[in-house]
Formats: sequence, structure tokens, C-alpha cells
Amino acid sequence: KKTTTMLVDTNKVLVAVAVTVGVALLYQARLLVKRASKVVRCLGKNGQEMVKLVHASGAVCEVYLHGATVTRYATAGGHEVLWVSKGAVFDGKKGIRGGIPLVFPQFGPKADELLGVESMAQHGFARNTKWAVQSAEVMMRGDCRVVLTLRDSEATRDKYPHKFELEYTVSLDAARLRTALKITNMDEEGVVAPQALLHTYLATDQVSEAEVLGLEGHAYLDQLTAQTHDERGAAVRFVGETDRVYDDVKTLSLRVGCRGQRAVVKVELDAASHEEFGEAGAATKPFAPDVVVWNPHVAKAKAMSDFDDDGWKFMLCVEPGVLRKSRPAISPGNSLVLAQTLTHLS
Repeated sequence: KKTTTMLVDTNKVLVAVAVTVGVALLYQARLLVKRASKVVRCLGKNGQEMVKLVHASGAVCEVYLHGATVTRYATAGGHEVLWVSKGAVFDGKKGIRGGIPLVFPQFGPKADELLGVESMAQHGFARNTKWAVQSAEVMMRGDCRVVLTLRDSEATRDKYPHKFELEYTVSLDAARLRTALKITNMDEEGVVAPQALLHTYLATDQVSEAEVLGLEGHAYLDQLTAQTHDERGAAVRFVGETDRVYDDVKTLSLRVGCRGQRAVVKVELDAASHEEFGEAGAATKPFAPDVVVWNPHVAKAKAMSDFDDDGWKFMLCVEPGVLRKSRPAISPGNSLVLAQTLTHLS
């Protein structure tokens, strides 16, 4: 019995030692990954300030402070997921054409009645305003993250008479890129219902062969004809200029690829309202975002000075947003979060 007890005790010790060593090795491995990853503030094109996220796996993301615009996401395998126009302007004034520009607080050329303003430039002012870096760091597991902020000012209140805070978090790991825009109503009273959009330009080898999967059964507004339809096809394809707004998209993820082949990019959608109740706590209420699918085709591409004439062949936009007339309102002190996760399916 003593021998058996000693063996059991010895086994317990060996197991404990193995667990301790394993935990230590895992901790050391994570430290090595963290040290290999880096987040660097530097200058990009035309001396414009940017933040570069480099994951230990080789994945890279670049974010310009002008417009908080993500202009590059390259996977660990070197695949460029985003498209940026060859004619994009990096002058700190004009919005950057391509990547992931941010639309706020207005989407189209005309404001709707919920916005509470008479007129504003299309896509609002967030995309052509300089943002501040709140934090830029490598996390314990080696993931990279930068948080940018934009607050109301005298210049913004001339266009949009509300106090607000925007917080934009860009996170990069070995397999995916996540971007999350948090909109907080800083007014003392009254609700606001701004429009917002993650205007994502995805790269494709040939748009005539590209398709977007996951929108079947959803209603959409064709902005070229001002008519509403139900999406009846399993895939959205691009045979000419395409400009559609899909309402209330309940699909958790969309897939983008070429017909007859497996999908290349997965776009996961995530949107929620966040309400504070003081001492009573807080509540998060998920809701279905809207999604814009866009490609300008020949004529419109040529009409845009910062869009290379043939660029439309190699891009398409899948843009999660909050656009519809029934969009959630934000009460004072509360927030709305609009997010997406891009995963390249190698």
C-alpha cells in the first residue's frame, strides 16, 4: 500500500511539474510572439501620419490618421485584401479613395429627416478629418491594436449640431482584421440618429467573376433606379454599375469570392446599441446592420478624379452600416457600435 501511495504521489508531482513547465513554455511562447509583433507610428505617403500594425505571423495593417482610414490589410501569406485606387489623394484634405473609409454622420448626398440637418457633403466629415491616437499597443498574445478618436469641435458643429465622440478600434491578429466604430451621443438631452458606414473596398482579381454570398432573401434599394427589390439569387454578381442598400441584414457573415470557386474573404457583421442605466447597470442590444454593395463600373469610375479608370475591374465594396430610416437612435450618454471582421480564407 505504501508503495502504491508513493507511486500515486509521484505521479501527481510529475503531472504538476509537467503542467507548470507547460504553462511556463506557453507564457514564453506568447512573450516571443508579442516581441515579434509591433505597432509603429510613422509617416506614410506625402508625409501623412499613419500607424502600422505588424503581427508576428507576417500580417500587416496600415491606418492613416486622416479619416482614420485603413489603407492596407495584407494577410500572413501576403494576400492583399483591400483595394486602394492608384489615383487616391493623400493630402490631409480629401478623403482617401479605397481601403476602409469611415462614413459619418451622413451617407448620401442628401440628409434624411432623422439626421436633423439641411445639407452636408456626401459621406459626412469623419473620412476627411484628422483623428487622434488614443492608444497603440501589442497585446499579450501578440495581437496588434490601435484606437483612434474623434470628438466634436466648432468645425463639426457647424455641419452637425451635436456633441459626439467616435472611437475606432482596429485589431490585427494572425488570421483576421477587425474594425469597430463606437458612436457616443455626448449631448445633454435629445436623441440622435446619425448614419454610419464602414466603406470597405475589397480587392478582386476580376469583378466580372466576383460574387457576394449571404444576401439571398433580403430586401434592397437599387439606388440607380430608386426601386426596392428582394434579393432572389444565391449570389450578388456584377454585370454593370451596382449600387444597392440591403436593409436589416440578419446574416451573421457574408462571403466574397469568384463564381465556381470557394469564397476568398469572409465578412462578419456585428452591430449593437449600448445603454447605460446608472447604478442599475447597462444593456447591450444587438441589431441587424444594413449593407451597401457597390461597384462604379466604367462611366462612374472615369467621372471620379481619384479613381483610376480601370480600377473598377479589380474592386467591389461590401459596406456594413446604419442607414435605414428605422435605424436605432442614441440617447445622451449612450452608444452604438458598428463592427466587421475580415478573414481571408486561404
